[in-house]
Amino acid sequence: MTLGDIRTLLVSVDPGIRHYFSTETDRDYTYWEELQRLPFVADGCHEEGWRFYVHRFTRDEFDPVARRLFETLDADPRTAVIHRVDAERETGYIHHIFECEGF
Repeated sequence: MTLGDIRTLLVSVDPGIRHYFSTETDRDYTYWEELQRLPFVADGCHEEGWRFYVHRFTRDEFDPVARRLFETLDADPRTAVIHRVDAERETGYIHHIFECEGF
């Protein structure tokens, strides 16, 4: 997956998603970031693949965007995903962390 492929997939779920960070502080928000290019080689050339994270911050315990993010990432045959959840007591946000690899 190229970075463009990843962005297109994520925007299809949350059109307001941002790249690297978001400045939102008073409403639900989502951002994504790539961490490293995966070391795939075929025919002597690197194939584009990325390890990336998607972060969803919400105060809704049953947030539909978080659910759709997991469903979309899990259903895409190019993507492997692990979904973790953290509760931030100071801010009241539920932090959905999607650790992904896109092939």
